[in-house]
Amino acid sequence: MRYLDLRACATGRERGLLHGQTFAGEISSLVKLRIYLASKISGFTEQGLLAIAEEHLPILREFDSELYEELLGLAEGSGCSPAGLVVLNQYTDIRDLSPDAWGDAGTTEALPGDADYDGGCTMLWAKTSSGPIFAQTWDMHASAMPFVMLMRVADASGGDAYLLSLTGCLGMAGLNASGLSIGINNLTSNDAVPGVVWSAIVRKALRVSETDAARDMLLACKVGSGHHYLVCTPKSVVSVETSGQRRKVIFSGEKDDFVHSNHCLDAEIAACNRVPEFSTTQDRQDAMRQSLDHKPIASLEDAWQRLGSHDGYPRSICTNMASPEAPHAAATCAGIAVDPTRRRLFVVAGFTHNVAPEEFSF
Repeated sequence: MRYLDLRACATGRERGLLHGQTFAGEISSLVKLRIYLASKISGFTEQGLLAIAEEHLPILREFDSELYEELLGLAEGSGCSPAGLVVLNQYTDIRDLSPDAWGDAGTTEALPGDADYDGGCTMLWAKTSSGPIFAQTWDMHASAMPFVMLMRVADASGGDAYLLSLTGCLGMAGLNASGLSIGINNLTSNDAVPGVVWSAIVRKALRVSETDAARDMLLACKVGSGHHYLVCTPKSVVSVETSGQRRKVIFSGEKDDFVHSNHCLDAEIAACNRVPEFSTTQDRQDAMRQSLDHKPIASLEDAWQRLGSHDGYPRSICTNMASPEAPHAAATCAGIAVDPTRRRLFVVAGFTHNVAPEEFSF
């Protein structure tokens, strides 16, 4: 898997420049791909999509100037526009927006099985005799798989962290040196608005050492659309569901394990979100729930094996729905598993079924 160490960079702009220059070709390709997919799925014209992406930039600057500068550095280093980098980073949120609200009239032509609504990430958190374990698949359009990478960053504002990411992305999930980890599931919101680029929210959470601080940031920041965030340390865990307008803590360690896929578990948040027609979210939630009920998680290695399950394939925890006719359909593009107590990280780019992970640690 690609690995980029950005710890030598002193500023956000320097980090973005190095990242952008290192993977300029890949970033440019992924920007174009996600503009195409987001336009097809949302109905925005390309011009309208980039215009609404521009509206996210001052929101990011207000949220965190260092991460704003990093995104500008990514744009400069890769030769892409800042708006294009917003689409790359905010892809799932920006496609939830309605072009009608911005007076834009794009295409309503459906992608033939290409939309990555059919799959999604499956997450688990569990107590073990040696401490908690967090793990999740990362499912998205199969054409994103070649862009998966791992970064190590040390922001000037604090935090030394490993981040599962894509070329051009600020980060998707990760672990920091203090043992705090964060993961995320996408939710499809009916009340989406321009908001903070969600990958910046992940990065900011990894600057702190306590779940309370990350929880307070998640509840206060201007999110754009639906997500589920899980933050854990060796001693605590918190789970937050959001829509574009609402956010709520739904789990704080009341049980010995927890599973989340791509539908809301809280009724109040669910009222502002929808489950796409062909989603596999309930199948995957049930499969992981049954797996944990049958046998509790014993170790990081055990959690990794659960991420590779093909039970019920292709509506399974690890999946591949893509084909030559539908190259952008859902697939498991990556996996991550974390032992916060020992600061260990398992990660892979691509499928998790019968695949040995790469290991990193602090």
